[in-house]
Amino acid sequence: MAALVNSESRQAIQQFLGDNFTSLESLELVDDLLKEEERTHAQLEQEAAAASKTTQSLVAEASGVADSVHSKAMRLINVHSKVVGSTADESVSAWEFRDGTAVMELVSKLAAELQIYRRLRQAKEYIDEFIEIEKIAEQAAQNMAKSSQGVLSAYSASIALLSKHSNDSEVTDNISAQSLLEYIKHTVSSIWTDAETTAANAQSECLRKMGWPGKIDPPVAVLGEFGANFSMLASLDHITRDASEILLQSGVQLQSEDAPPLPLKHIARAVDIRMRYHFESARGTSRADKPEWWLSQVMNMVRSLVPLLELHLQSLYDRSALPPLDVRNEFIRLIQPIIQHKLAHDRSDYISNGLVIAHVSRELSEFEHTLQDVYFFDGPSVLDAFLADSDIFSAWVNAERKSAIDSYMETIADPGAFNQLYEDEVLDRDDPKPTQIAQNVVMLISDIAERYAVVPSCMQQLQFLSTTQFPVVIALVEDVEGEIDEFSRISLAFIRDASSTVSGSGANSPFAAQLRRLASWYQTVWYVEEAARDWNDSAIYVDMWAAVCRHARALGGDADPRDWRDECDDWSEKDRNVLDDCVTLETNEEWLDGGIWERTIKTLGELKQRILELMSRAINKDTVGQLRAYRKKANWASEGVGADADVEVSIELSGLLPELSHLVSMLSELLPFSGSAYLLRSLAAELDTFLVERVASAHQFNSSGGWQLAMDVSAISRVLRASAGSSALRGPSGQLLVKAVECARILSCSLDGEELPGDNDMALSLSEWAPAVLDAATDDKEAMLVLGKLGIRHLSIEKIRQLIKRRVDFAATFSSPEMF
Repeated sequence: MAALVNSESRQAIQQFLGDNFTSLESLELVDDLLKEEERTHAQLEQEAAAASKTTQSLVAEASGVADSVHSKAMRLINVHSKVVGSTADESVSAWEFRDGTAVMELVSKLAAELQIYRRLRQAKEYIDEFIEIEKIAEQAAQNMAKSSQGVLSAYSASIALLSKHSNDSEVTDNISAQSLLEYIKHTVSSIWTDAETTAANAQSECLRKMGWPGKIDPPVAVLGEFGANFSMLASLDHITRDASEILLQSGVQLQSEDAPPLPLKHIARAVDIRMRYHFESARGTSRADKPEWWLSQVMNMVRSLVPLLELHLQSLYDRSALPPLDVRNEFIRLIQPIIQHKLAHDRSDYISNGLVIAHVSRELSEFEHTLQDVYFFDGPSVLDAFLADSDIFSAWVNAERKSAIDSYMETIADPGAFNQLYEDEVLDRDDPKPTQIAQNVVMLISDIAERYAVVPSCMQQLQFLSTTQFPVVIALVEDVEGEIDEFSRISLAFIRDASSTVSGSGANSPFAAQLRRLASWYQTVWYVEEAARDWNDSAIYVDMWAAVCRHARALGGDADPRDWRDECDDWSEKDRNVLDDCVTLETNEEWLDGGIWERTIKTLGELKQRILELMSRAINKDTVGQLRAYRKKANWASEGVGADADVEVSIELSGLLPELSHLVSMLSELLPFSGSAYLLRSLAAELDTFLVERVASAHQFNSSGGWQLAMDVSAISRVLRASAGSSALRGPSGQLLVKAVECARILSCSLDGEELPGDNDMALSLSEWAPAVLDAATDDKEAMLVLGKLGIRHLSIEKIRQLIKRRVDFAATFSSPEMF
């Protein structure tokens, strides 16, 4: 028993007793402790039994795993024997594998062999795939010239193979798989290229056989062959579009997403080839200044192809699986890049010679209108894209401006710039008579407008107007104003000196020459003004006015459309959208009477009026200057003056009246009715004032002298009345020089009713009515009522009293101080 308890157990027991039995009383706890220890012992035995059971289960499981490993090892040995062709492993007995290390060594060896096997199997699969793609390529090549269906079948198979390998997860990490995929992609591209080229060449050959680019008259067989190739290209295009996602995923770019239908693309390509051969080479037909040559050729080619497109190809296309479209319209759309390429080819020539751009734009506009009107083409405009090039547009504008200014400067430098172009008999009096410079200005502006009328953008048209046309009118206005300023500065030199001998008279006088000079300026400005009025109502300028009104409305506030020139240099794309947006203009009463040329018309009208005023001053000064001797005449109150009824006019007027008659006639020839009427009204008013203030109010008269004044006034009136516009010169009473006539009536009125040589129809003699007028107690209004009945209505009461006092015979009879 002692042997069963070792020293460690003994020590544990001693420790236990020492801890639990420290006194006699603690011995009573022995039973409790023994029971507790028994329970603990029983629990431990239960745990030991469970552990034993678990151990047995694990041992059984381990034995099964070992058997499984042994079985699998034996199978691997058999596989290995088959792979390496050896039977050496068949003698290996089971007990040799009971050692786990030996098993793992064999497994490692077999695993390495298995990797070789797998690589060999993959290699075989790749070789099979290569063989398959080679067969597809061979099928396509063999059927390329025989069977379109065979080619299309091979093409579809190549795309299917591409789809299979593009989705293979091993491609990314496997160089062999990548190489295979690249080869498949190459094969797909090659089949596409070869099929497209073969069918396209065959289609072009059929076009040639049908007589294109001349009139197409296709034989039935050729038309069938053409249709087969057309359908082949359409099917090829359809297959490619359906596989677009696969091709995009694989990185194969056969055609762009927005590529045109393949058969139509190659029909257009035939046009492109001919264009480049004839018009983009070193041949004599390749000229930038002759756009009509190549545009007419393109139109001829379109014209010859349209019947084929409409009668045959539209139905073929409709039977294809391609998206529906109008074959004719699409073909014309494919012509646009060809035209753009030609324009780009000649771009440097256009920029160096900007005026050619106008010719090119005109031809392009007519070409596009034909496509729209005849073939109902609704595609984009080549002209829009052409003029959207800022360098092209600037070159055109600058060339137009330089050409216009050079032409204007050349004409204005000619000494005969303001000479009238046509004889007076050619044009009516009220038609403006063009001078050389006026006609040059009008033709320049009209020609420029005609050239840029084809520009689709209203904003660009306004830039043309502002940059090339307005400067010409401004130059004319500045030159005429300069002439007027110089004339005004030295105009006093043209006042005649009645005391000196004037070299020449009438039409040959220097004064007449100066009037013709002024009239030529007037006619120049008038002719351009009338042209501007016509321009203001023409369609192109009405559209421009509507555009600037739209723009002003868009700006809001108090924007005035007439201020458009101040901001046109800063217009942006947003402004262009507003200006080019052809919408209905809302009614705006303030702008209805306006126009794009409104301010120009106003400026020219003001300049024309300034010329008339200058002519009026010159005529008035010259005429009054010739009346210097008449003003100094001092025998109005002498006995015998006017005693002979046969006396016509004062001798002092003998020189003026012929000159005045010639002036009236000359003005009717030089100016329109309105202009000459204005000048003669002004002259009549000047003479009326002169006769009243410088003659009637400045001298003493008797009745005979008054009668002589009446004869003189009548003679001057007859000369003025001889003008075609005499009705416009008369005053309210139907007479000319109305105040001078009334002065003469007062001064020629008989003193006491005696008979006078002249005809004075006043009902009362001077002695009967003059005292009452001179009487300070007489009411002025009552006096004027009486005088009105005597035919004196325009002179003031003060002037009438002054004239009465100028009657020396009345003063001698009525010498009352209250009256005088």
